[in-house]
Amino acid sequence: MGNVKDLIVPSFKTPEQMAVKHTHASIVLGILSQMDSKTTKVVELGSGNGVVLVLMAKLNPHVENFVGIEINEKYCQVAREVVNLNNLSERVKIIQGDIQDSSNLLGHEWADCVVFNPPFHNDGKKSQNNERFLERNVDIFDEFVSSARNILKYGHKFFAITSPKNMLIDVETLTAKQMIIKAIVPIYGKRGVDSKLLFLEGKKGGKKGGFKMKAPVFLSEL
Repeated sequence: MGNVKDLIVPSFKTPEQMAVKHTHASIVLGILSQMDSKTTKVVELGSGNGVVLVLMAKLNPHVENFVGIEINEKYCQVAREVVNLNNLSERVKIIQGDIQDSSNLLGHEWADCVVFNPPFHNDGKKSQNNERFLERNVDIFDEFVSSARNILKYGHKFFAITSPKNMLIDVETLTAKQMIIKAIVPIYGKRGVDSKLLFLEGKKGGKKGGFKMKAPVFLSEL
């Protein structure tokens, strides 16, 4: 990945009245998900407003096919508009559907690479008020991992975003499904504060050795 100074956030267009906003997590996932020269088909599960797909397409011009699967009809409409504004409609497609149906929509082990940023984040607490919320986080992350495993080719890479507070639970979930984390990039808003995001790089069926903790990214310095 290199030093943070080597990272580029390419310019991209969005509608003047953007109904679905993107987050720092979207930018991070879009710019850090780097594809090798053999990658031709990339899927984003839960593609939201399409910004991640647009960033990846701009930074990986050799990749021919990007597909976003999103269940929310409004988000799909916004994503298609974002894709069209950036003249990427020939390479980026948006499919409205449930991520759990991804292998039926595209085919089992269709993708060379899968990326995802689950929409729920737990805070690690188990009080009576938020215990169900914690369970919901685990359930949703499990759905994303299962869907990614079904659609990703064996031995190929996946990229994901999670919270440091979710990390131990997420490692268990990923490992149980043979989705092995190979590297982590901690993401900070600025220097001197705690990390709020983790960028995960992994491989389906990968070996458990050879893990790397990569250099941090500071959003304030991008």
